[in-house]
Amino acid sequence: MPASLPHARTTVLVADDDPVMRLLMLEMLAQVGLDAIEAHDGIEAVALAQSRRPDLVLMDVDMPRMDGFAACAAIRRTERDGACVPVVMVTGSDDIEAVTHAYEVGATDFVSKPINWPILGHRVLYVLRASDAIARLRIADAQNRAVLAAIPDTFFRLDQDGFYLDYEPGHERPGHERPGHERPGHGCPSLHAAATPAAGQIIGKHISDVLPTEIASRMLEQMKAVLATQQVRSVEYALVDCGEVQHFEARLVATGASQVLGLVRDISERKRAEEQIRRLAYCDSLTGIPNRQAFLETLERELQRAKMGNKKFAVLFMDLDAFKRINDTLGHNAGDQLLKMVSERLRETTRPSDLVSRGDSPAHGAPDAGGASNLARLGGDEFTILIPDLERVEHALNVAHRVKEAMRRSFIIEGNEIFVTASIGISLFPEDGDDCGSLLKFADTAMYHAKNCGKNNAKLYSSSLTMQIMSHVKLEVGLRKALQNDELYLMYQPQRDVRSGAIVGVEALVRWRHPERGLVAPTEFIPLAEETGLIVPIGEWVLRTACRQARAWQRLTQRTLRVAVNLSAKQFKDENLSQIVLSALHDTGLEPRLLELELTEGTLMDDARATLVTLEQLRGIGVHLSIDDFGTGYSSMNYLKRFDVRALKIDRSFISGLPEDSENAAITRAIIAMAHGLKMVVVAEGVETGAQLLMLEEYGCDMVQGYYLGHPSSADAITDMLQAAQLALPLK
Repeated sequence: MPASLPHARTTVLVADDDPVMRLLMLEMLAQVGLDAIEAHDGIEAVALAQSRRPDLVLMDVDMPRMDGFAACAAIRRTERDGACVPVVMVTGSDDIEAVTHAYEVGATDFVSKPINWPILGHRVLYVLRASDAIARLRIADAQNRAVLAAIPDTFFRLDQDGFYLDYEPGHERPGHERPGHERPGHGCPSLHAAATPAAGQIIGKHISDVLPTEIASRMLEQMKAVLATQQVRSVEYALVDCGEVQHFEARLVATGASQVLGLVRDISERKRAEEQIRRLAYCDSLTGIPNRQAFLETLERELQRAKMGNKKFAVLFMDLDAFKRINDTLGHNAGDQLLKMVSERLRETTRPSDLVSRGDSPAHGAPDAGGASNLARLGGDEFTILIPDLERVEHALNVAHRVKEAMRRSFIIEGNEIFVTASIGISLFPEDGDDCGSLLKFADTAMYHAKNCGKNNAKLYSSSLTMQIMSHVKLEVGLRKALQNDELYLMYQPQRDVRSGAIVGVEALVRWRHPERGLVAPTEFIPLAEETGLIVPIGEWVLRTACRQARAWQRLTQRTLRVAVNLSAKQFKDENLSQIVLSALHDTGLEPRLLELELTEGTLMDDARATLVTLEQLRGIGVHLSIDDFGTGYSSMNYLKRFDVRALKIDRSFISGLPEDSENAAITRAIIAMAHGLKMVVVAEGVETGAQLLMLEEYGCDMVQGYYLGHPSSADAITDMLQAAQLALPLK
């Protein structure tokens, strides 16, 4: 159990030059009962660390006058008497060098941007508890070492029949147990068994009454050999105390024709060192993760376990797309750095539930299956992941999807922003093979199939899923025909003014009615459109159709109504985007101010320099710009200032928990305050209850949309709403 925090209020020093980030941090810390003091830069942080002596420092890396690295180093230099305040650095999401540098200057932990705000306070509590526990452990360790330094070994004498003639326990673990002992893996011995036995409890007893049967038998065997040869022999064995394995060595020497003297020493540290050496033989020297040999042995053990237990498992084979190009253009050093970063990202992406984590005894010399040996680097840019106890194929596909998404985030290497994707093949046991070689080969084959299908893909080898693969291909063919066959149509979700209740805008949402399947979910065909590039022509059709409908409403109702259209990342990167928007506005006659283009934070941050150029072109046309799903990405005021958008749409994940979720409420209130400070309009998505609406009105939110206010509706239904009285019905 971790050490508990002191009863006094704990104080956290928050150092960040961005006032919005400080505001959000203070809000999250307050949610978990922590007091906070603020510093605007590194110099002020060092001064406050000395004068106020906070319990923890939460500090951004990038600050004026003195950055977080220098401030952390300065704080460490001023610490005395072994005191070490935990320092948590806030770094860029993919900046591995910054994380490494942070640890080098004395950081305790780091938090990556974008920050997961709801768990920030809990993360800080965990670091506080861990630091307190480490401090206690250091004190205990120093005391134990001082005591153990002067402790002699345990010794005993046995007669030729195995009865104890003498016994003198050392103050270290004696390496003996009374009846009631437990063998490894069988639980915790009783109190009397775990306690150090006294001489009176041992002398006169047979060794089999003191030690486990198997160990006693080996002792007697070696004792006979010692008496017969008059040479020193040793016996190594392990005992378990409440689940902790301790290793001992008993050295036996004859003291006459019928007696043996034994000395027992705890060799647990030596065993751990030997285990570490064995692990190095199974560890990839570049990345630090298990190598090919380790993975093959882990796979073989899992194969045998699955056969015995009638279980299923999956093998994922991942290869980086265009890795050779990076090696050729930036050099092998950059390629090695990329492989290290990829392996670290894979560690972070693979969940504990994906691990081979059992108490099975590994083969001699192999790494423990309880480690991360489900993940391995086979060589080059090839990685494998083992998913045991597979219940559904979708689980393997979900893991593959997480890996793909993790690889799509940029890597910063030697000042260069590098983007890579991954192709993944999946083989299944027992469907695809019943031996390690076949499963690995089939996963490799499926990986090449994924590359041939356009890269950045995950493909199953399993023949039983051929129909699903064909269905995917068929859906893609259908999507290519959907535009020309008029199978796509738009629905519009009303956006209402919070105070008046009037409909002031709509968001255009594309839908697909397949001639055979009927309605296809947007979550199914939109990713397919992105993957195939069809999102560009589909997006242009949506833009033109929405503009034409907005102009029709304007003519019919003699009032203005803004229409919001989502832009995908591929559309935003299209060099013809500005011309497409101009053409749609010109052909439909819609005023630019009545068109709002919605972009996600991820799209905006993909290439900040190119983003600024594109945004400037769009602003020059006169259209409005908004950030969709705000709060799920970078959420930095610095970027908001640079991008100069009209509106922020608070992601529905923050709204769904209102009004009960105090953390989401604090984040929502902070976002609204920040946006208003930057003269931006705030739109809340996913409003589904009256209580949520009342809270948003109280916080000063400008516009809302969601099922409580209106489901996505046809153009005719929106027309009826607008014509009802030229105003939307009251909200309350």
